[in-house]
Amino acid sequence: MFKTALTIGTCLTLLAALGSRPALADEETPAADETLGEITVTAEKQIENLQKTPAQVTVMPAAELLNAGVTDLRQAQMVMPTVRFQAEGNTTQVFVRGVGANLDFPNVEPNVAFNFVGTYLPREATSAGFFDLAQLELLPGSQGTLYGRSAIGGTIVMTPVKPGFNNDGQVNLEVGNYSAVHATAAQNMRVSDSLALRAAVDYAYNDGYMKTGSYSKNDLSARLSLLYNPSEQLSVYLYGQYARRVGKTQNLVNKGLDANLNPCEMCFLNSSDPWDDTRTDPLALGGSPKPEDNHYYSGMVGGEFEYKFENATLSYLPSYLYLDSRPYYWLSTIQSTNTAFYHQFEQELRLASNEEKPWKWLVGLSQFNSRASGSFHLFTNCGTPGACAPFLPTNLLQTDVGGNRLRGVGLFGQATYSITDATRVTFGGRVSYLKRDAFGVSVDAPPYLGKPYDFDKSYDHVDWKVGIEHDVGANVMLYGVVQTGYQAGTFNAVASVDSPSGTNEVKPEQLRSYTFGLKSRWLDERLQINNELYYYDFHNLIIQAYSIAEPYNFIFNGDKVSVKGDQLDILMRVFRQDEANLNINYTKARNVDVFDPQAGHDWNGLATAYAPDWVIQAGYTHYMPLGQGTLQLHANGRWESKWWADYIHNFGTEQTDNTKFDANVTYNARNWSVGAWIKNISNEAVIAATAAAGIPGPATAYMEDPRTYGLRVSVKY
Repeated sequence: MFKTALTIGTCLTLLAALGSRPALADEETPAADETLGEITVTAEKQIENLQKTPAQVTVMPAAELLNAGVTDLRQAQMVMPTVRFQAEGNTTQVFVRGVGANLDFPNVEPNVAFNFVGTYLPREATSAGFFDLAQLELLPGSQGTLYGRSAIGGTIVMTPVKPGFNNDGQVNLEVGNYSAVHATAAQNMRVSDSLALRAAVDYAYNDGYMKTGSYSKNDLSARLSLLYNPSEQLSVYLYGQYARRVGKTQNLVNKGLDANLNPCEMCFLNSSDPWDDTRTDPLALGGSPKPEDNHYYSGMVGGEFEYKFENATLSYLPSYLYLDSRPYYWLSTIQSTNTAFYHQFEQELRLASNEEKPWKWLVGLSQFNSRASGSFHLFTNCGTPGACAPFLPTNLLQTDVGGNRLRGVGLFGQATYSITDATRVTFGGRVSYLKRDAFGVSVDAPPYLGKPYDFDKSYDHVDWKVGIEHDVGANVMLYGVVQTGYQAGTFNAVASVDSPSGTNEVKPEQLRSYTFGLKSRWLDERLQINNELYYYDFHNLIIQAYSIAEPYNFIFNGDKVSVKGDQLDILMRVFRQDEANLNINYTKARNVDVFDPQAGHDWNGLATAYAPDWVIQAGYTHYMPLGQGTLQLHANGRWESKWWADYIHNFGTEQTDNTKFDANVTYNARNWSVGAWIKNISNEAVIAATAAAGIPGPATAYMEDPRTYGLRVSVKY
């Protein structure tokens, strides 16, 4: 299969290169509304034209997210190829091209970085709602040079709307099934010619997607920002934001057995309804699931200070984040909690050139100090031993991280030199240092409250990047990039002498990515074909396979994983104004040398977690002038081949191939719009975060959203 995908991608790239020609000066330029518009991105920390960026960046403008009813990161999966956003309570696991981390403990950082105004956010902070955004960008592949921390598999960049020097505002109101209400309001305030403010607030409510009423929303978010431009050279952007989630947390359902305890991959224990989390059968030993209150609060302040010199721009981006997550939920019939607390200060100083030729460059210095803690408990409803069943424990502590402090600093730079008007080379590097010190209580042996443990280790590393790009024609570019990514090591929450390896250290991850791509536009810029071939050489993948039967599930390193594939993105202006898109992604992510010391077994040849071999997305948008406005009709679909939720393919963790369809219709007038949307039209049951657990097991699963639909009204003034 990979050879087929490789051949297709290579042929497309070579045919585009051979068939291209520079645009003639006397050629007639098509009307602007008949061509694909220019898209700018900031994923590489400088404003660039998407078609001139040597990477397969995916960009979602705010308007498209709004029309589709996308209100949080997890729902963006339907409009972003190559990525899976796995919902797990108050966290979001992100996997891009088969690279990600499914461990939701404070001592394990994600493998795909999420950035907001230049600030890295922990996975728990990504579950808050989207609101008042300019655009969302996905940059795949190892990004160790520009981002460093947690960007070994890629980077997601979220850009908010900045204050405008006017008194304009906007209100969006949505209502839908499950008693859903979603309202967003944003207001600019022009204080003076140089000072503007913007206030935005977002509220989301529904009464729960699960049968018990769990998995509901009662979420409030707000942001206040300031933009101060006292001169053409100086710009000051400051923001403060707050998020609260106090709905009912999502319960997990048993997967892999039917009501008669017969094994089957895509069936659920007590109901034909995958969203039925009730349990009243004789095997409900821990209790009967019910809705549990969420407890989630986060606050963040930060800014962006810019000063433009004649040939360069100096930027300073400081931020502080506080997060408190203490959800209770039911893991099948086991009441559980997985807590997380963060205090994080981060800052970055960088200087970037204002010119592009012959040199385009950026240098920077980053620093962060993060303190995190958290614990994972089972049977929290069993107040005394034997209260739930004679053989069930009470409040079983499965992992405890009393403190996990990270202090890091990085010096980085990247430069692109134009050898000719058509050929450019890029060099980049980052020198990073990180110190991790931690403590807690070991829980790996009875009575599950063993000896204290600690961990103290420093890491230093050099990442690098080399690339070349060549303009074959005015609208055709070929590029090749080799770059590295690095994730500092971590620890098992046990004393060293209790670990199978004799140490509680888990080694750092390293990934080297090789990409070869094409960016092109054809037919007078009505057809866009972008294609990227990629190969990742991944060493020391940090792994844990969760099993409820184990007193402690050890984290270890898989020595080698390989990822190879091809991503083809096609966008076309059809007829006069209609648009069609097709995204085909093939990823073969496989364990090459992965030995599990706890099981005493290797898992070589198996696909990595949440990594379907094939993902195909397609969409079509039709624009119809109507009265004083335009009627916009849009439909899109996503098909995935089968995948597994863990690296050893435990029974019950398989998701068979699945297809989802969404659609929306919007009437846009000058200052208002009205629309309707429907998501997961066929009510396809697709698992989210899943593991081997539960009573009776074999697996328990979070579920992606069922069919939802709603109406929306937006007013601008």
